[in-house]
Amino acid sequence: MMNLEWTPRLEKAFRKLNAKQRSSTLSLNEDETRTAQEVDSMLELKDPVYVNLDLVRRMSVLLLRYSASEVEQGISNDASEDWIHAMIRGSSVYVPKPAPKERSPELDRIMEGIKAQVAEKEYQRMISSIDPNARGSIANSLRQDMKDMKDVKAHAIGIINVLYTGAAVFTAVFMISAHFTEDLGMRVLLAFLAFVLIVACEAYLYSRHASVADAPLRKKLPRLPDDVVITTRTFVKEKSS
Repeated sequence: MMNLEWTPRLEKAFRKLNAKQRSSTLSLNEDETRTAQEVDSMLELKDPVYVNLDLVRRMSVLLLRYSASEVEQGISNDASEDWIHAMIRGSSVYVPKPAPKERSPELDRIMEGIKAQVAEKEYQRMISSIDPNARGSIANSLRQDMKDMKDVKAHAIGIINVLYTGAAVFTAVFMISAHFTEDLGMRVLLAFLAFVLIVACEAYLYSRHASVADAPLRKKLPRLPDDVVITTRTFVKEKSS
């Protein structure tokens, strides 16, 4: 059973048949009477959405019969709009909209829980910039940046001190070696070897110091088992009479 969308053209044809039925004295058979009743029922509806194609076809046949009867009586009538192809012009097949699916209460509860979690995370993210102890806050980031700057400054000073120490040793060895040899190449080689040796030693000691400084100051004590009970006793020294 095919249905067509209700259009003003179809409404005009329905009202035309209703008017002819009231004014004409043409006798109708059983099928035509049923068609006229269905047309009246459609017009009684408020804002109809669709109409059956078979009803439109039967209504077109009935309108053409009324037009032929009027022509026989000598009444001029324009029957060009009574044909079915003229009636359904501008209309299309009616496709009902699918009914919305009902969501289960369990799904609604799950969705509400997810929304609450998202809102809580968003709230915590917003207040994290206010709490100075929260990870990712502005104050915590500034403290971390200042700490990093201090570390970089300390490392830079340490490296400069190592280089200054190496330069001093190089100069000292170069000057002292003049008392042992007058060969300039040998003096430079001895000074360079001393420079490399002292820089290697300073670098090793500095790396050890940096690793110890970065290590935690206090080690976490091991936790005692739950079945271990520590008791204390107090001894009181008796006074002699």
